[in-house]
Amino acid sequence: MKAIGWLYDQEFKYVFQNIGKDLWEDLRQEVAVIVLEYDAEKLRELEAKGKQVFKFWIVRICCNQTNSKYGKFGRMYAALVPVEDIVKFIKEEEEIDNSQAVADSILKIVEGLYWYDQEILKMYVELGSVRKVSKQTGIPHTSIFITIKNIRKCIKQQLVY
Repeated sequence: MKAIGWLYDQEFKYVFQNIGKDLWEDLRQEVAVIVLEYDAEKLRELEAKGKQVFKFWIVRICCNQTNSKYGKFGRMYAALVPVEDIVKFIKEEEEIDNSQAVADSILKIVEGLYWYDQEILKMYVELGSVRKVSKQTGIPHTSIFITIKNIRKCIKQQLVY
């Protein structure tokens, strides 16, 4: 079968490397499986039309495999994140300053908050969860969550140490 031989020559290697990037060898194997499972008569017709027509068909299969939500290759590898990108997500751990000065600064910031925010924060600290505060007050949990989120943001912005 000429088609499988073509898949493994240098010209097609460049195609797979350009489309598949780091996973080009896996892409080539997936495409080889598709070619082997393809109707033999139609495959002979493609081979008869020449290498360039076959190459165009292979490029189309590669693009469908990598870009389509229905392609097996795209579904298998969509969740993978390149190592270089993972490094971007890793934060260097900062030392947490638990000194009394920081605690006093936070207390001062909290005292300057609107009374509603102070009460929600106080209940959140005492009860330990947004859902419990919501149950006790009757305020929707999303509203409580947004309030707590905004309080944290406010404290972080004003806290200088």
